[in-house]
Amino acid sequence: MRKKKSITVSIVLLLCLVLPLGGLGGWLISKSSSASEMVTTKQVPEPQAAKETSAEPEVTKPERNDIDEEEENEEKEKSINHEIQTAIAAVVEEARSLFIQPDLKMVAVGDSLTQGVGDPTGNGGYIGILEEIIEDTSSAPSFEIKNYGKRGNRTDQLLKRLDEPKLSLDLKDADVVLITIGANDIMKVVKGNFTQLTYEAFFQETDDYRDRLEDIFEKIRSKNEGAPIYLVGVFNPFNMYFSNIPELDKIVEDWNAMGRETVEEYEDATFVPIHDLFENVGESYYADDHFHPNRRGYALMAERVFHYLEPELTEKQSELAENEETEQHVGQN
Repeated sequence: MRKKKSITVSIVLLLCLVLPLGGLGGWLISKSSSASEMVTTKQVPEPQAAKETSAEPEVTKPERNDIDEEEENEEKEKSINHEIQTAIAAVVEEARSLFIQPDLKMVAVGDSLTQGVGDPTGNGGYIGILEEIIEDTSSAPSFEIKNYGKRGNRTDQLLKRLDEPKLSLDLKDADVVLITIGANDIMKVVKGNFTQLTYEAFFQETDDYRDRLEDIFEKIRSKNEGAPIYLVGVFNPFNMYFSNIPELDKIVEDWNAMGRETVEEYEDATFVPIHDLFENVGESYYADDHFHPNRRGYALMAERVFHYLEPELTEKQSELAENEETEQHVGQN
């Protein structure tokens, strides 16, 4: 017993030395508070808390139904508004197309001369200048020109491109078709026989060239029976630098002759010569590559094409005026 009392006294003294002033009391009070908190917590009737929790859905349930109904009404209203806006947009777009749709649709196909290679302004060569000329002509109807020129195209390549979906569709809707083709067919012969260029080398290609040119017209006519077709001729881009090679002048002459003959086989087809435009001009009409026209050279082409195209524009303008007069007369009656 003495031994146990001695151990107990020793523990109490040790605690008094280790814990700071108030530490033992604070510790005892803390333990006492914890115990009382535990007791207090246990005194809270849990069934009442459960009852409150279960009562919450009963109060909020009608409110949530109201919210769902409001959201549903908002969605219906949004859907109705969307349908109304869609209908209005469709009507506006239809009315817009009636006013904006051009009276004259033109499609230009062919090689780099149609694309406008060499034009430093990037405005599409003779096609871009032709647009400017038509716009400046007060009697011209509203119009648009879709440019399908592609650098390097020969007759065989253009023939394949005519079946491309977008180009084919535009050709179908076209009122006028413009074509430049043939220069790269000549270049193919030049490159293949440059060291010994003779007329015979070109002559071997003439029949095939004629056949492909006719196939191009046939394919365009299969897509569009009535649109006037304007075939722009070729010129000799080497005349200024290789005037001592008469074969080039001869083959350009032959190529243009085949173009005229092909055009004569079809109704509403016109050949537009341009070789004479570049016969006596200097390098100021050519681009830096000394092959394609620059803007000055393309201006010559555009003016020549417009000269041939102007009767078509005048006829179209007369038709529009007659239609408008007829509509007004019917409206008055």
